[in-house]
Amino acid sequence: MSVSFDLTGQTALVTGATRGIGRAIAESLAKAGARVIGTATSESGAAAIGGQLTALSAGSRGAVLDVTSAGSVAALLEDLEARSEQPGILVNNAGITRDNLLIRMKPEEWDQVIAADLTSVFALSRGCLRHMMKARFGRIINITSVVGSLGNPGQTNYAAGSARRSRGVFHSVAWATRPTSPQRCFFLRLRRGRTSPGTPCTSTAGCISADAAGGAGPRTPCRRQILLDL
Repeated sequence: MSVSFDLTGQTALVTGATRGIGRAIAESLAKAGARVIGTATSESGAAAIGGQLTALSAGSRGAVLDVTSAGSVAALLEDLEARSEQPGILVNNAGITRDNLLIRMKPEEWDQVIAADLTSVFALSRGCLRHMMKARFGRIINITSVVGSLGNPGQTNYAAGSARRSRGVFHSVAWATRPTSPQRCFFLRLRRGRTSPGTPCTSTAGCISADAAGGAGPRTPCRRQILLDL
């Protein structure tokens, strides 16, 4: 992926950065000059992504984070502050699936997905906003899914998390940070974004054939589906 922007001097936090979309985003930000902290759920995963990012941008590293754990989120944010690595760019990418038909879905399958795909966005965005306000600069990007808009059999929990991540949280933060005095200077420089990639070949989405993915194409805003091999 070619990079045509300069993020030298910026610090970015990318959750779920060990593979797929998260890894591609983390590497692109590092290539653009940002110091990137990419998270993984294990020490070995953090070490692996850290090695890759360090080779691209000095100061980048991996960090262990369980986005479903309030304690883990708090520990990471405290560690970032202690290292003076508070991010000006936050990419909420981490997410999981626990697919099952609604009538068969267990409460824990619902809770696990909502915790990983939605509650984590609240916790990390809230934790990073304070520094962004002080710095009068901030970028929050939520990676979501077309499933949040279109729905998908067996993914009621995932669709609910994606829909609120892409619309509810996004628009609420937009309203909360709209330009109003006396914080106008900061609000004008805080940008919120959301993106729903196509059908990626990742450990979360699996590898879907072009024929199968094509069935969703007519239902998307662009009326087409793009396969991403990550």
